[in-house]
Amino acid sequence: MEFRILGPLEVVEDGEPVALGTLKERLVLGVLLLHANEFVSRERLIDDLWGEAPPPTARQAVNVYLSKLRKALGRAGADPIATASGGYRLHVDPERLDASRMQALVVSARESVSKGELEHAAERFREALALWRGPTLAGLQLESRGRDEVAQLDELRLAALMDWIDCELALGRHEQALGELNLLVREHPLRERLRAQQMLALYRADRQAEALEAYAEARQTLVNDLGIEPSEALQRLQQAILRHDPSLEAPEGTAAVNGLAPATAPPPQAPPVEAGAPAARRRFRPRRWQLAIAVLVILAASAVAAVTLSTSATATPRVVPNSLVRIDPSGGKIVSVTPVGAEPQGIAITPRGIWTNHLTENLVTRYDLRTHKVQTLGTPPEPFAVVADAGNAWVSSLRSSSIITRFAAFGTGQSAGWGPLDPSDTSKIHLPPPGAVSLALGSGYLWAVAGPKTTPGTDDRVWLIDPASNRIVRSLRLGRQTTSIAFGEGAAWIGAFASEHEEIASFPAAWTGASWLFSIRTGAVGLRTQSYRLDETGDTAGPSAVAVGDHRVWVLTCGNCNQGQDTQKLLEFDPRERRVVKRISLRGRNPNALAVGAGSVWVVDQVHASLMQLNPKTHRIRTVPVGNPKNAAICAIAASHDALWVAIGNRNCEDSGD
Repeated sequence: MEFRILGPLEVVEDGEPVALGTLKERLVLGVLLLHANEFVSRERLIDDLWGEAPPPTARQAVNVYLSKLRKALGRAGADPIATASGGYRLHVDPERLDASRMQALVVSARESVSKGELEHAAERFREALALWRGPTLAGLQLESRGRDEVAQLDELRLAALMDWIDCELALGRHEQALGELNLLVREHPLRERLRAQQMLALYRADRQAEALEAYAEARQTLVNDLGIEPSEALQRLQQAILRHDPSLEAPEGTAAVNGLAPATAPPPQAPPVEAGAPAARRRFRPRRWQLAIAVLVILAASAVAAVTLSTSATATPRVVPNSLVRIDPSGGKIVSVTPVGAEPQGIAITPRGIWTNHLTENLVTRYDLRTHKVQTLGTPPEPFAVVADAGNAWVSSLRSSSIITRFAAFGTGQSAGWGPLDPSDTSKIHLPPPGAVSLALGSGYLWAVAGPKTTPGTDDRVWLIDPASNRIVRSLRLGRQTTSIAFGEGAAWIGAFASEHEEIASFPAAWTGASWLFSIRTGAVGLRTQSYRLDETGDTAGPSAVAVGDHRVWVLTCGNCNQGQDTQKLLEFDPRERRVVKRISLRGRNPNALAVGAGSVWVVDQVHASLMQLNPKTHRIRTVPVGNPKNAAICAIAASHDALWVAIGNRNCEDSGD
């Protein structure tokens, strides 16, 4: 029996997965595997399952979970869980636990490095990294010390990756290492060791200007985010690149620059190079006056090219319909435009790729951030919403809202989530009718609500789904029609609508109502639900979008729209004060999408095919032109810490199957 925790929790026997039962049972097993062959007290298990507020029945519940685990794991006859003085010990052969094998391989690799056996070390590091299938215990949310232990394993993966890259650079494989480095720097922008490795790899690849740009970007990030200058080591590396320091060509790389290279015997005196000797026998090092002339020539050529060419490599890409657009949030500049083949409906960001679904074409696509390729797959009819994590994506269907389809990303270890998808590796989640179309991920669950495309009043339910097993764990009713959902600040935030049939002076017998916001938190005693009325004016549809960020919940809503007042608003809700602290009018802009990230709140101005970039501190709005109202409308947006992604459709942005 094999145990795997470097990714989603898995137990495999004879090549077949072992069913592990409920979420709590898997949490117990996860803690025991983090301490395989070690004593774990019952109190420790309670802490990691419920945190500071365990239920009165916690001890009995743990006993039940362990009993069920014994049945699942003891199919071969032997009971692997031993009980001893108020605690438990899970006996696991280290060769049968991926974390133990990984740690042994990393130790072996580092020993090889110390002996100078770099090729062997690189191979051992690759074997260790290949054991990762995603974040440690992905999908399981541990409380207490378990979080730190999970983070420690994930930190070990990053350290092993950096050690492997050092080996690759020392072996002269800088070109091969650059792809992984560019990704890692984007994921960990404050890691100066990664920045140094990236600069060295670029320099050795004869891309000196880009190496210096990488330093400038690192400095800007550190100064803007932390208010500090780069470390002395990184500054010395920059200076070494500027002066073409010969030590940069040594296998020790940055260590040599910083005086950390191991002491070695001085090399034998090289014989002098004779005048007239072939140039291949010596490495050319330009003098300063030669560099100055070269720079002037390059600048002059660049100026001529700017005048004579109608387009250039730095020209802003042209936005076209049915594409995926990346925008630099700092300046609002369009960075790239990638055609996706059909009009997109929804968008989801992961560290590995950007997912979009296409309602009218019954398709889902994924743009791979490393290979820059787009793969298209079939999906249930009229895919409406998509959410994704590092390894999977879930897509709801507008036509058959009782079905949610899961797509699994390809690859293991350091390649997890990269490469083409396997169309056969899909599964379906079946919800009772009328089902749900709006989705969110958080607290180890896939959350689903009816969303805005169902008939008002038809469903007020919320579904909590275990993303590992595709099983419905819990459902509850809110008493009001759900319209939208997002997860953040430790809770699921759900927009809802309560309608009434009232007499209004100018519009007799009109439908009116109010927008509501619900928060649902998971905890030791179950789900904690709170509700907040957002607006006292007659709202006719409820919140069309909810997003969470910057310690705020942001809600798009429309009050009195059926009375011709066109009062679309962006509401800023403070979850600590539990009230709306700001109402921002968006009159006449017909907003249809909302995102929070990269230090801003982003709202789509559908009328002008542009973005409203809101500073959450000053509430100032800047307009960012993107599309064209005639033929390139904005259908969806999503934000990360360093980029905004925009899904561009045609002028209609179809949002229903009617």
